[in-house]
Amino acid sequence: MDVSYLITVFNKENEIKETISCLQNQTLQSSINIEIICIDDFSSDNSIKILENLQTEDKRIQIIKNPINLGPSKSLNIAAKTAKGQYLIPIDGDDFFPKDATQYLLETANKHNVELVFGLSKRTKDVPNKVTYISSEEIHSNPLDFCIKKSIVHMGFLASNKLWKISGGVDEKVFIQDMSLPLRLSAYADSLVYLNSIIYYLRDESGSNLSNNTNQQHHDRFMTHYNLTKNDDIELSPESLDGINAKLISSIWKIKRDNSKFSIFSKNFLLYLANKVFNYKLNKKEQRYWLDYFKSLDSIRRPN
Repeated sequence: MDVSYLITVFNKENEIKETISCLQNQTLQSSINIEIICIDDFSSDNSIKILENLQTEDKRIQIIKNPINLGPSKSLNIAAKTAKGQYLIPIDGDDFFPKDATQYLLETANKHNVELVFGLSKRTKDVPNKVTYISSEEIHSNPLDFCIKKSIVHMGFLASNKLWKISGGVDEKVFIQDMSLPLRLSAYADSLVYLNSIIYYLRDESGSNLSNNTNQQHHDRFMTHYNLTKNDDIELSPESLDGINAKLISSIWKIKRDNSKFSIFSKNFLLYLANKVFNYKLNKKEQRYWLDYFKSLDSIRRPN
C-alpha cells in the first residue's frame, strides 16, 4: 500500500462525498495503491449512511465507527493505527485536495528522501484542478524549530507511516489535532520539505466549525506547546524553547484580548509585551499558574 488517506468525520453529511471524490480523482491513481480510511466520530446526521453507500461503489474506502464521540485527536490516531500505507495524508471531512496534490507530495518525498512534507493551505469555495505554485520549496534540517516558527495548523500534508508511529501521532490530551500533529511529527523527523505551493483547500468557515471557538483555539495552543515541553523523548533546542515560550504567552494574551474590552491594562498584555520586547520567559511557577487557568476554562471541549 502506497498511501493511506485519513479522514475524520463528524456530522459532514453535506460535505463528505465531495471530499472523498477529490481523493478518488487524484492523478497517479492507476500506478499507486491507496486506501481511504474514514473514521466517524459518532455523527448524529447521515454521515455513516453516505459513507456506506460510497463504500459499496469503492472498496478502497474503509469505515471506522466510534461508539462515542472521542474528538478529532483520538480519532485520527485510531485511523492511523489501521493504516497500511507507506505514507499517510490526514484530511478533514469537509476539505479538498487538488487533483495533482498527492503526486506532488509523493514526488517531493522521494526526490529529497524525507518523511515529512508540508505545504500551504487556503480557504476557498472552488478548488483548482492543480496545485498552485508560488515559490520554490524549502528543505529544513531542524524540523521542529521550523514548525514552531511557521505555526502549521492544517491537515493535508504527507508523513511516513513510520514517522507517525515513532512520534505517537496526535497529542491525545488536546481535543483538536491542528497544532499538535505537525509539531509532534516534526519533533521526530530528521528533515522536512516545505512546499511554497497551495496543496490543501479548506472549505469556507461555517458556524458549526469547532475551530471558530476562539477560546478553544487559545486553550489548545497553550496545552499543545506546554505538553511538548513535558515530553522527555523530545530534545528541545534553545530556539524551540524560545518559540514555545512565545506561543504560551501569546495564548495567555489572546484569550484575554478576545474576552475583555480593557485587555491592554491586564497582566496578560504586560507578559506579552515583555516577551516581545525583552524575550521574557515564564518561570515554572507562572507556567503552573497559567496551566491551571486554562484547565479551569468553561466551554472547552476536552478528550473523553
